[in-house]
Amino acid sequence: MIKFVGTRHPLVKHATEVVVHPCATNGMLPGSKECIPVSKFMENYKPFRVVPIKHSANAGLSSSKTSVFVNRPLQKDELASIFELPARFRYKPINEHELESINSGGAW
Repeated sequence: MIKFVGTRHPLVKHATEVVVHPCATNGMLPGSKECIPVSKFMENYKPFRVVPIKHSANAGLSSSKTSVFVNRPLQKDELASIFELPARFRYKPINEHELESINSGGAW
């Protein structure tokens, strides 16, 4: 036998006519003359095209690197390692129960 917990949920009265969506702009109704078809809307979009990067001829060997290392002293609020972060921002080590759960494939 099934035992239902709690009270009955109220029945929601749905509108029988088409109404404006709460997020619609200017109170536009679906299918109205202000709405344009999807095909017409998509005419404005062009397909994605990959454009190759053009390197300058005098860049030489440094063009293969995306950034250049500059050895400088650390500024205020900068850290050299994540291990220098306060304890609340560090990764918590995995305890034995979590490790056992991982090694067993998630089954207890």
